[in-house]
Amino acid sequence: MPDLCFITCCMGRLWALRQTLGRMIGQPGCSCVVVDYACPDRAGDWVEKNFPGVRVVRRPGRSEFSRSDALNVGAGFADAPWLCFIDCDILLEPGFSAAFLPTIEEGSYYRDGSWAIGTGGTFSCSRAAFERVGGYDEVYRGWGEEDNDLYHALEFIGIKQKFFPDGMMHHLEHGDEQRALFQSVDMDTSGEVNIIYRKLKWRAARTRGELLPFEVRSALYDKVFRLVTDQTGESLAIPDSRRGPTSPL
Repeated sequence: MPDLCFITCCMGRLWALRQTLGRMIGQPGCSCVVVDYACPDRAGDWVEKNFPGVRVVRRPGRSEFSRSDALNVGAGFADAPWLCFIDCDILLEPGFSAAFLPTIEEGSYYRDGSWAIGTGGTFSCSRAAFERVGGYDEVYRGWGEEDNDLYHALEFIGIKQKFFPDGMMHHLEHGDEQRALFQSVDMDTSGEVNIIYRKLKWRAARTRGELLPFEVRSALYDKVFRLVTDQTGESLAIPDSRRGPTSPL
């Protein structure tokens, strides 16, 4: 059994996966799951042809990309006690697992500490911790904040933040047009809705002392979405959620 399973997904980014997947599966002690999220480039077919040792999971019939749904589905097929969620545009150094695996400690989760653009959504935690918090919150729509939300969830149950070894991952540069693919809501609006929802959700969870059930979260998200969009048809002017430690995916 591998020690760590990489979980990535692709919907219209086969150009990136072609450059990065080989580095993932070349890591000693690791396995890999790729979720073909109704990819128009048929990423799953390419993976099966070129990397038969990688487990391909298909999510057909999707017209809108949900990173939370894609990664939750992929996690269900992982075969290791530790999971590493990684976007398909992240290029790992060949020595990533050799540097990282000896540092793993129970009760911790790991993310990139450089705050470099694009690497903020790559992180690792135990399968047990991921399942305990219910995985990614699938209430999120559009772009942004689902990774920060999951970090809040892990810390809420006492899992401590730590960092990957330095210099072990790099982001393949691309513009916002790639981030906006297969989204029905523009990035500015979804970014604003998502950051407001995340703050309100965790304020309520800390007040209650418990994680919020799906029905409560869904109703809260709908209310925030209406607040942001219904008044004038334009998004509210709040700080850009893409700046600071929260970097574009």
